[in-house]
Amino acid sequence: TAREYIKEYTAVAQSVAAFGEVPEIIPIYLVHRPSSDIPYATLEEELIGDFVKYSVKDGKEINLMRRDSEAGRKCCAFQHWVYQRTEGNLLVTDMQGVGMKLTDVGIATCKKGYKGFKGNCATSFIDQFKVLHQCNTYCEILGLDSLQPKAAKKAVCTQKSKPQPLAGPKKKTFGPTLKHLSKTVKVQKLTGQAGSRGRSVRGPSLYVDKQLVAH
Repeated sequence: TAREYIKEYTAVAQSVAAFGEVPEIIPIYLVHRPSSDIPYATLEEELIGDFVKYSVKDGKEINLMRRDSEAGRKCCAFQHWVYQRTEGNLLVTDMQGVGMKLTDVGIATCKKGYKGFKGNCATSFIDQFKVLHQCNTYCEILGLDSLQPKAAKKAVCTQKSKPQPLAGPKKKTFGPTLKHLSKTVKVQKLTGQAGSRGRSVRGPSLYVDKQLVAH
């Protein structure tokens, strides 16, 4: 199953010139040995060089070789591609090998399996991969969607000030300014008779031109 996905992945990656060399999962052959006590055995190509684990079986964050090396980043992009291709139901894990040649990889599937197939790794690997995966250049080249939730944009609440009513033109006051004389003032009794005695009037009153103005 993993080799079928790597074939599809290779076809997609090779369509983009910038991608370059694509990782390969080397085939395993079944050999029949009738004269042996163990009649069946598996046979694969011998890998010569530094053997590197680009991902680990428990799904935790992996070593620097995955982050820094070209092979490691391309293996990471392959995992991402498979995850997106299967809508998060299958993940190729336990990726390891020499350079671009990989061997003995593992597969994790959702609890119900995927298209009748169940993987040999824990389902939790898929959830861990989704949390730990960080896209790299090759993920971007293949146009893969980020697995990390987008940061919610904080709504910026701008308090709008209420429009102030336009101040009308100030009214001009003509004539003499009225001033409070006293709470108790003596005014001339307006009876039409001159020389009458004045009386005490309580309350704010104004005396202007012999006329009483009460506030």
